[in-house]
Amino acid sequence: MVKILVADEHALYRTGLRTILQAALPDAEFIEVEDFDGLMRSLMEEQPIHLALVSLSLTGASGPQIIWEFKRASTTTRYVAISGNGTFDHVLHYVAEGFHGFISKLQRDDEIVEAVHDVLAGRLAIPRGLTPFGSTAEGHRSRETSQRRVGSQQDPFGLTRRQKDVLALLADGLSNREIAQALHIAEPTAKIHVSALMRTLNVRNRTEAAVLAKDLIRILKVDSAH
Repeated sequence: MVKILVADEHALYRTGLRTILQAALPDAEFIEVEDFDGLMRSLMEEQPIHLALVSLSLTGASGPQIIWEFKRASTTTRYVAISGNGTFDHVLHYVAEGFHGFISKLQRDDEIVEAVHDVLAGRLAIPRGLTPFGSTAEGHRSRETSQRRVGSQQDPFGLTRRQKDVLALLADGLSNREIAQALHIAEPTAKIHVSALMRTLNVRNRTEAAVLAKDLIRILKVDSAH
């Protein structure tokens, strides 16, 4: 049975989050805590917690480095940060430090459920509205950001079938060796494909590439359906 911890100081939000997740995961067991001490005690219990959804307001000014305290308490738990604020770079810092995802309190219920499913399945979960390819109420600004990141001479939708295969595996955080094994190609070939995709996405590192790749895959799927 999947065990999910919901840590937030506001009882109303905890209850609401648990309610929508229980509807999607009826067999899961849920624990609610309202403060940092309760969070740490729960993580150190003998019964393992599979997923911890942690409000950043509980962690004070610790920043993304707080993940190391969590991992010392429970190395097998997957951790998702929850916040009402955040930018793409802000989210990247948390993911790069070791969090498995980020949930915005402004997200729709179905998006939160999708994020939890992604993390439980071993994937990263990033609010698509915060990524350069995301569509939000600030859609025009997001499109402009996307165009700046991709570059006027680099069309991310002109990918070959093989590049799309690599993109999907990159989105799941696989290494070059793992991508090569999954696609039955040589590791140097996988490295070439990954390097080309990183140039196309105009990213600084693999963490940022994985986040952007995941959102771009959604766009490619939508486009292919029309």
